[in-house]
Amino acid sequence: MVDNDLQFEKCFAPKAMMLSWERANISIGSDAKDYFGISIYQSNIKKRLDQLSERILNGKYQPLRPFKYFEPKSTGTQRTKTVLNIEDALVYQAIGNHIAELLYQELEETRQSVFGSVLNANVKNGVKLLDEETEDYYFFEYYVNLYNRFIDSIEATVKIKSITHILETDITGFFDAIPHSVLILELKKRGVSKPILDLLAICLNVWSGTRDEITPGVGIPQGPAASYLFANILLDRLDRFVIKTGVYYYRFMDDIRIYGKSNNELLSILVGVDRCLKGMSLSLNAQKTSIKSIDDLDKEKDQILDSSTFEIELDALDFDPETKEQIKSDPIGGDSEIKIIDNIYATKLYQLLIGKAENNIGDLVYGEDNDDLLRPTKVREFLTLAHDWRKLARALSGNSDWKPDHSFIPVWLNSIPKFYWKSNHIVWNLRYYSLDGYYEKINELIDHFNDYEWIQYQLLQLIGELVLDDKEKQLECIRKINVTSSPLVRLGYYKVMLHTIKTDSKLFETLAISLKAEENEFVKNSVMNAIHLNFSKISLDILNNWFR
Repeated sequence: MVDNDLQFEKCFAPKAMMLSWERANISIGSDAKDYFGISIYQSNIKKRLDQLSERILNGKYQPLRPFKYFEPKSTGTQRTKTVLNIEDALVYQAIGNHIAELLYQELEETRQSVFGSVLNANVKNGVKLLDEETEDYYFFEYYVNLYNRFIDSIEATVKIKSITHILETDITGFFDAIPHSVLILELKKRGVSKPILDLLAICLNVWSGTRDEITPGVGIPQGPAASYLFANILLDRLDRFVIKTGVYYYRFMDDIRIYGKSNNELLSILVGVDRCLKGMSLSLNAQKTSIKSIDDLDKEKDQILDSSTFEIELDALDFDPETKEQIKSDPIGGDSEIKIIDNIYATKLYQLLIGKAENNIGDLVYGEDNDDLLRPTKVREFLTLAHDWRKLARALSGNSDWKPDHSFIPVWLNSIPKFYWKSNHIVWNLRYYSLDGYYEKINELIDHFNDYEWIQYQLLQLIGELVLDDKEKQLECIRKINVTSSPLVRLGYYKVMLHTIKTDSKLFETLAISLKAEENEFVKNSVMNAIHLNFSKISLDILNNWFR
C-alpha cells in the first residue's frame, strides 16, 4: 500500500490538478459549473494550478460554501443541485480521479449489473493520460451507451421463461442522505489514505445541505462527477450482495430492478436489501418499492422506459444554447441529416412541419382526454417527439428557407406545466422561434411557477429578445431583480438585461447599481463573466473594479 503522505502528494500534485482541470471542463453538466472561476483560471492555467497544488499540499486550502439551487423532479419535489467554486471543483475531481484510479478494477467486477456513471477505462491510467495523444478525458462512459446496455439487458432478461416477477425500488433522498462517516469508512477500507479522507470530510461538511441550511455529517453535493463515483462505491456492497443471490440485478444509481422466479424469492431478497442499506444508514423508498408479476414484454418495456431516472437518456443530442456546450453527439449535416429525417419519430415531425401529419404533437397536448396525457406512455411519447423535433430543427436550421411552424408555439408553451421537470428541453425547442406576441404568456408561466426557481430561470431565457426595445419591460425586469428572493431567478433577470442593454446606456448604470448591491457572490460573478463574454474588451479585472 502506498504511504499516506505519498498518496496525498500524488493526489494533489500539479500534474494531477491538470488532469482534474481537463475532466472538470469536459464533464457533462453545464448547470453545475463555475464559469466565472473557469474564465479566471484559463487566463493563466498552469500558474494557478501550481499555486492551488502548493496550497493544498501545505495545508492552506480551505473549501468555500457553494452556490445551490433547487431543481424539480417529476413528482413535484425538488432536488438540491450544487455548483462548486472552481477551486473546490478541482479539488473534488482530483480526489475522485485518485480514488477512481485506485478502485477501477474492483468496480469493474460488477459492471454487468451497474449502468449509471460507470468509469471510463482511461481513468486507470491516471496522469499518464496527459502524456498520451488523446482527448478522451471523460470520467465516465458515454451515458447513452450505458442506457442502451441497460435496455438490452432488461429485454434479454424478461424473455427468459422462468422470470415471472420484478422487484423495483430506490433509496429515499439518496445523495442528501449519504452519511459522511459511512462513506469515509468505506473508502478507508479500500485503501484511501487518511490525509485525503480528512480533507474530503472537511469539504463534504462545508458543501452539505441546501441553500438555506448546512447539514453537518450528511449529504454529498449532487452535480459534480465525483459524487456519482462515491455513490457507486458506497452501493458496491449492495451490488455484490444481490449478485451473489443469483437473480438478475440491474442498478442505475439508486434506481434498483431485480428479476426473479417468484414473489417469495424477491421478497426474501428485498429483506436483505433493506438490511444492507440500513447498515449504511440509508432507507428504501416505501412508496417506490414493489414486487409485481411480469404480464407481458410490451408492458414491461413501457415500465422500463418510463422510469424518471432514465428520462434524460432520451435526450442524447442535446446541448445548452446559453453556454454553447454540446453534449457528446454525432455531427449533424449531409448524410446525417437524411438519417435523422428517416428516423420514425423525426419523420412524423417532418411531416408535421409541412402540414401532412394526421396525428401530431398538438393532439397530445390538446386532445380531448387531457388527463390521459400524463399516463407514462404518453409522457414518453411526447418527450421523445419533442426531443426528435429538436434534432430535426438543428439539422434544418442551416437552411435559410426553413422556418418552424409558429402555430406550434402554444403547443410547446402549454406543455411546460405538464412536463415542468423537462422545461429546459422545451425552452430549447422554443428558442428556434420568434416569440413576438408571447411575452405576457411567458410571464404568466413565470408567475405560475413561483415555487420552482429552476423553471422560472429556464423561462427567462425566452424573453431577452422580447424586451430588447421596450424600456418599460426592461425597467420591470430590473425591479424584479431588486425584489426577487431567489438568487437563481435574479441571475435569470440579469442575463435578460445583459441581452438588451449596451454599456453606454442609462439602463446599464441602473443595472450596475443593482449588481453592486447583489449579495450572492455566485450571481455577481456569473453576471460579470457574462459581460466579459459579451463585451470581450472588458476584462474581468475592470469588471471587479466596477462592481465591487
